[in-house]
Amino acid sequence: MFCPKCGAQLNDDAKFCPSCGKAIAESSIVEDTKVLRDNKTLSTNPDAIILKSSAPIPSKTAWTRWAYIISLLLTPVGVGVICLILVFIIDHFKMNFHRDKIRRMKFQFVSPVSSDEIYNKLQPALMHKLGNKVEFDREGDKISVHYNSLIYDINLQEDGTFCIWWRKSLSGAIFSWNEWKLYKKIRTGTALVAYELQQQFGVV
Repeated sequence: MFCPKCGAQLNDDAKFCPSCGKAIAESSIVEDTKVLRDNKTLSTNPDAIILKSSAPIPSKTAWTRWAYIISLLLTPVGVGVICLILVFIIDHFKMNFHRDKIRRMKFQFVSPVSSDEIYNKLQPALMHKLGNKVEFDREGDKISVHYNSLIYDINLQEDGTFCIWWRKSLSGAIFSWNEWKLYKKIRTGTALVAYELQQQFGVV
């Protein structure tokens, strides 16, 4: 069940919306898979993500710090070098796997939305927060955000969600050699763009 005012998901026995406080009458409960909000439909894809802040997407390789320390401590024993090599390989594999997975993350959104609407709402918000550190581009109907040597394409999905397809800019492709730094940039930029986009369209 969903609140008819803000679209928040409700418990079956809810009398008031925990998000906006609206009193819920039996006749006003929306029991469909989608909720109407400002002439737009809010996706209720159970796998879609709603970000609560623009904090970077959590790293999947934080464990390796301790693995490297343990490997260094084991170096005098003779197995430390082997452990370091194994940790490096596993760390690199997990990092690359998660970088690609970030491209496939589905974020909760509303539909229908045009690229002009996305630009008109997202551009002022990001310019206010980042100033001239961010630039926008448009290829066909797709809006792209350029930030920190990376390009983030906003891809609207048929189920009413959106994905952020990150890619290197020309300068990023030439001068980027630190894969771990790139991984942090991707986690930071993807979360920043996705969070601001959800905020501007009321997906909270």
